[in-house]
Amino acid sequence: MFDNLSSLFQKMVVNKSLVLGTITGVVGTFVNVILGAKGFILLHAYIAAVLAIIVALDYTVGVRVAKKNNKYESNIGIDAVIRDGIIFAIVAVGWIIDQLLNTGAFVFAILAFSFIYHNLQSFAANIYVLGWDKYFPMWLFRILESEIKAKIKKYSAE
Repeated sequence: MFDNLSSLFQKMVVNKSLVLGTITGVVGTFVNVILGAKGFILLHAYIAAVLAIIVALDYTVGVRVAKKNNKYESNIGIDAVIRDGIIFAIVAVGWIIDQLLNTGAFVFAILAFSFIYHNLQSFAANIYVLGWDKYFPMWLFRILESEIKAKIKKYSAE
């Protein structure tokens, strides 16, 4: 399980999810300071909801890809659910750290937006692997070329 989480963070460094999360965290903190927000505000709820929706979409489409390619195993599905639970726990810990350090939403936003971006990449690559790319803008898939290649390799390897 820790290998799974470690590889997730390694992928987030390679695909720049953590960089994007840091940039949006800085911007989010700036907005947070301007609004004078303290505690769990509506903005946190919206960000958490976006994360939940993207994670659910990625999981659903990922299961479909695995089943279509005869790679679905229940233990892998269970690991994915555990991993996603850990993602939400990490983001929640980020919110707690923000409250303890009085940093608004800085840590929360970095973590949440990093996971949103990472899971959005995975979701879009899964859509491509399913052959559903004809329903979505092609420029999106050119941006995600490395993630798409990783998914194709994952599901075509025996």
